[in-house]
Amino acid sequence: MPEDPILSPELRRQLARFVARVWADESLRREFDRDPRAALTEAGVDWPSELAPPDLPDQPGQAIDLESLESSAGGALGTIGTVSCPTGCFSGGQSA
Repeated sequence: MPEDPILSPELRRQLARFVARVWADESLRREFDRDPRAALTEAGVDWPSELAPPDLPDQPGQAIDLESLESSAGGALGTIGTVSCPTGCFSGGQSA
């Protein structure tokens, strides 16, 4: 059984910001649904070619800060589908 690759902190940040953008932009979500790799690349996410594109979580019903989202994005291979956040949930003036 192959080991799950470890995502770098930078890749986690890229993916977390991408997820936040997807939650705020339905057209980006449709683009990701059509061609995940192209959408990730266009958004500046350096997703490894040897990994399948991640499943993106639906927008949640509770707030989550960027640090928590980045941490959760590290588990993108198995747990990112459980992370959720409504638009405008980022605190401290951080933007996606």
